[in-house]
Amino acid sequence: MKILFLEGDMSRSGGTERMTAWLANSLCETHSVTIASLSGGSKSFFELYPKVKNIFISNKHPRTAIQQLIKSGKIDVVINVDTGMSIFGIPAAFGLKTKVITWEHSNFCNNWNSKWFPYIRRLAATQSDSIVVLTERDKLNYEQHIRLCKPVTVIHNPVKRCAVDYKTDSKTILSAGHLAPVKRFGLIPEIGKIIFARFPNWQWRICGEGDERGMIEQKIAEYDLEDNIILAGRTGDMDEEYKNAAVYVMTSEMEGLPMVLLEAKSHGLPIVSFDIMTGPSEIVHDGVNGFLTPSGDVLSMADRLMELLENAELRCDFSRNAAIGLDEFDETEVLRKWEMLLAEATNR
Repeated sequence: MKILFLEGDMSRSGGTERMTAWLANSLCETHSVTIASLSGGSKSFFELYPKVKNIFISNKHPRTAIQQLIKSGKIDVVINVDTGMSIFGIPAAFGLKTKVITWEHSNFCNNWNSKWFPYIRRLAATQSDSIVVLTERDKLNYEQHIRLCKPVTVIHNPVKRCAVDYKTDSKTILSAGHLAPVKRFGLIPEIGKIIFARFPNWQWRICGEGDERGMIEQKIAEYDLEDNIILAGRTGDMDEEYKNAAVYVMTSEMEGLPMVLLEAKSHGLPIVSFDIMTGPSEIVHDGVNGFLTPSGDVLSMADRLMELLENAELRCDFSRNAAIGLDEFDETEVLRKWEMLLAEATNR
């Protein structure tokens, strides 16, 4: 079939663009695949196979341009990459035989600080032919809160399996992501001042950059933790970071399906994460391969972390159990679910 992905900007280096590139590359072996971006030009940050057509649509009259693209390309399925793109994909396909799938990359409760976004989400949920979400919890959110919601399918993001060589003698805690308010990295010095009082020979590495660097540096200095908390910046080799760590920690306030937790799990790392609405509870089995703590509860997270830091045997147990549930995120399984959904959509 002929598939058109509608993307905001494939030149970005975000997780949404990474997953779009992966799915487009995976589907292009058996389907005709085009990605159309509304900004950023026609250059993709992530590698695209030669069979994937990557184009740029001027955002001056995007709906008209998209409709012309659908008609001229005889597109069978439009995939709105993220809910916001539905305001372009749904009207452009109106009155045509083309099916529309909206692919949610965040979660139902994230309105991107816009009063209009709940209406956009409702449009996507009621006028698309199918909705794809990342977690079972988010499927419930859609089905419980939107009347006349179209079929909702859970398809996880995939992760590659890694050869695990867990370093039992590592004394490194790892966190990674954009230094933005939603990630709550500013809580790490608060947690750190508790745990490093007992474990001064451990380090906590934070990989990533962002606007909150200055604030985090100020807190690190305030608590005299310059030797313990390292702002490592962007790194070109996260595999090495995972391989050298003993524990992975996630402090986010909101996620869809956090890839960092999947990658940490794939590398056999014990995980400590805040138990936010979507994501962690479908990746981490509490007390089996990690700990889930109440969202924003600094003392609870510090307690759980110290439980792991003082017990190498427990860390090893969690590492051995990290692979539990990983099959659900296998690339082959994820692609199979997408192929099934595409076949069902076109046969409706």
